[in-house]
Amino acid sequence: MKLARRDLPPLRALTAFEAAARLGSFRMAAGELGITRSAISHQIKLLEQRLEVQLFRRDARRAELTTAGHSYYPPVRDAFDQIQAQTRALRPANTDMELTIQVYVTVALKWLIPRLHDFERRYPDVKVRLSTSYFDWDFNERDVDVGIILARNKLPNHYYRPLFKSYLVPVCSPKLNLTKLADLKTSKLIDVYTAEEDWQIWLDAAGVKNVKPANRLSVDSYILAQEAAIEGRGVAMTIGPYAAEEIKLGRLVQPLPLRVPHRHGWYFACASANRSKNKVRRFEEWLVKQVAADPALEAVKE
Repeated sequence: MKLARRDLPPLRALTAFEAAARLGSFRMAAGELGITRSAISHQIKLLEQRLEVQLFRRDARRAELTTAGHSYYPPVRDAFDQIQAQTRALRPANTDMELTIQVYVTVALKWLIPRLHDFERRYPDVKVRLSTSYFDWDFNERDVDVGIILARNKLPNHYYRPLFKSYLVPVCSPKLNLTKLADLKTSKLIDVYTAEEDWQIWLDAAGVKNVKPANRLSVDSYILAQEAAIEGRGVAMTIGPYAAEEIKLGRLVQPLPLRVPHRHGWYFACASANRSKNKVRRFEEWLVKQVAADPALEAVKE
């Protein structure tokens, strides 16, 4: 009996799609995979032709998934996660020297990755792996050693160390020339749909009423919200210090001075039983020092 051949798209195309969807950017996917942005675009176009559906909108530089793309991404991501988990389980590696960090994608790109070279220089025997996510809360110890998270629910038998406070801050392109609260009523508001209440919290604190919810653009991460704001698509709500570098470079401005405390703080997290491990202890100590040295952060002391 002849078995039917699997009807699967090319692995290169799936890899390009998974990276672009996870990172929210063709450019960043290209950097992660070590190829050009045009190569990423080419592979995704091949995948779209194979599936006969459009996976990304082509009206912006950012990688914005279509409805079909949003539907296709979770099973592709889960399949890659399973392959990764089984590969790690089979690999005869010295896991005591591998440190896997759970980190929200925007924290990774805008804050952690630019600093990791210092940790790697200090501890060259520790191999760092990043597990990025579009969800910034709840520690998942199944596949990671430590996490940098917005702790909404603290699990029993886990250790949480407060790192820094977060503040909700609106940002936009300087081209919008937004100068007063009333301007928000006629501006498009950009929110992160996993934290869509952020805007309402800020607006309530500012005393702004009658902002139409329909006049919005929703994306799935703060980094996409910022990219949309840079392109002049509207006013994005972000959490400091995500936009600090873009403001410094003049790509974004904070048009209104009000900063509203976020309902959750950022924590270093790990299983209590693992805190004494050398690699975990090293990273915790290094991380706390990095936070304390960053003037854009309001560190929390234990």
